[in-house]
Amino acid sequence: MKVTLKDIAERVNVSVSTVSRVLNNTPTSIDEETRNEIFSISRELGYKKHMKPTEKIRNISEVQIGLLLNNSKNKYKDPYFSEIIYGIEQELMDQGLNIQFTIDEQELQEGMLPTKFTGDNTAIIVVGPLENSYLQTIKQQVSIIISVGGNPSLPIDYVTLDFKKSAFNAVSHLLNLGHRDIAFIGANALSESVITEEARYQGYEQALNNANIPIKKEWIKNGSFTVNGGYRAMKEILALDHLPTALFIASDRMSYGAYRAIQEKGLTIPNDISIISFDDLEMSPYINPPLTTVRVHKEELGRIAVKLLSERVKGEITLPLTTYLPTELIVRKSCGNNNK
Repeated sequence: MKVTLKDIAERVNVSVSTVSRVLNNTPTSIDEETRNEIFSISRELGYKKHMKPTEKIRNISEVQIGLLLNNSKNKYKDPYFSEIIYGIEQELMDQGLNIQFTIDEQELQEGMLPTKFTGDNTAIIVVGPLENSYLQTIKQQVSIIISVGGNPSLPIDYVTLDFKKSAFNAVSHLLNLGHRDIAFIGANALSESVITEEARYQGYEQALNNANIPIKKEWIKNGSFTVNGGYRAMKEILALDHLPTALFIASDRMSYGAYRAIQEKGLTIPNDISIISFDDLEMSPYINPPLTTVRVHKEELGRIAVKLLSERVKGEITLPLTTYLPTELIVRKSCGNNNK
């Protein structure tokens, strides 16, 4: 049922006009405690400001555009996500627009956006995976929500990759080189999920299953999508009695850490251990040996999200749309032939 200003007014015991002035940031003599209570109750009830038919958005310049990140500091520092954000910013600039606010997942309260960031004139671009429960709540608060790099599972717009298929192709490359003992270092960006539910792991698993190769649980490690995490995960694998001949690592950053651990052990890449990765970051062609990896067109992910947003505002798209960008396997020198 649609929540109205009257519903909020009755809960706070003030007039409807007072609620309207507070939620529209109109100057009012209402005290701060009551003002905060109005915002709190509006979030609790899931109130969403609705425009009158004559106020419907006609072009993207009328939209308040915001980014939602699960950690803004890490996202801007991370070479993968920073390129996506760069693509969003550049495409907006090309259209004479800009990002008007950025919010952390940590700033959400049970999935609710702060009231000043909600309404029919607000569009949210979610960068990276976000829990479905949060996405569903946000969808009720804004006119447009676009997930960049998420896992399509809700009736919203997605601009993303087929992570599972791309991972499957990467592991298949190792299999074609004769490798059968293949380990996995990955992670899951969703805090409530486990590695085995992540699409890149599922692609790895499918490739091994298709080749009738059993999964060895001791070779499945969590690298937290960080350089240090990849280093620690690789150290754990290197401490085992039986070592793999190859690894599929779900991000280049984790691979950089794995390189360090392998080299500290006195082993070489690819003579002792082959590595194939995912992302194709700027540094990957320049490490020693150059890293074989799945290229993701990161800037284009961001640019296409903005183009989709513009089309959505114009009414050129009426149904939820999922756009999959292609990936490419970039073969360099970190994978050796293991055929005997």
